[in-house]
Amino acid sequence: MKCKKVPAPAQVFADRIRALEERLFGAELQGEARVKSGRSFWHFRPSHHIATGLLTPEDVTLLSAPGKRLLSVGAYPAFLERLLPELGVPPANILLADKEPAIATCGGSIPTMTFDVNDPWPQIGTFDRIIFPESLCIAISDRMKMRGMTKIDDTAHPTDALEASLLAAILRQSLARLRPGGIIRANGPMSHPKVFEVMSGELRKEGLTFVIDYQRFFLLVRTDEKK
Repeated sequence: MKCKKVPAPAQVFADRIRALEERLFGAELQGEARVKSGRSFWHFRPSHHIATGLLTPEDVTLLSAPGKRLLSVGAYPAFLERLLPELGVPPANILLADKEPAIATCGGSIPTMTFDVNDPWPQIGTFDRIIFPESLCIAISDRMKMRGMTKIDDTAHPTDALEASLLAAILRQSLARLRPGGIIRANGPMSHPKVFEVMSGELRKEGLTFVIDYQRFFLLVRTDEKK
């Protein structure tokens, strides 16, 4: 008798995410993987963020425990985060942050905070996971535009020093709010490798120790517990 193939746990998790997003946000997402917002960027399905590794099944298990905390930076409209309580993550374990004022009303029972990540962050405590859902690149780009500097492609050029400084400022504040064993993740287009090299050097000169996994469309940073 031929045994029925059992789906891998990752596939079961991905299928559950797709079913939930369709039930909760199907009308808003219009069947698309991403939907153009009223501004200059896109809103992505939760399944997109899961597929990139922004959040994993292990993260959901961790964040479901009492006292654990997730910070989502640039979260609006929080499709992914609003889905997490359906998976057992208490709303109180999540904090949504965005400079978009509408973040205050989109989270339901999930706590929210409005601030620009390029500026000094408010006192928000510490977190086990900090994520930037397609928002790290946007935050840096927006601030560069405010200063009249725009990158025309993804190659190295004279604006790299400013970009490295902006990236360092955001990650410096993220690391300061990361609990031991915590992880920072960002998906979406990343800066040029030379920008990350300069940024990492700047933070390490300040005595910060961390491990960084850089890819073209994904970033993972965690504290170096060997210090």
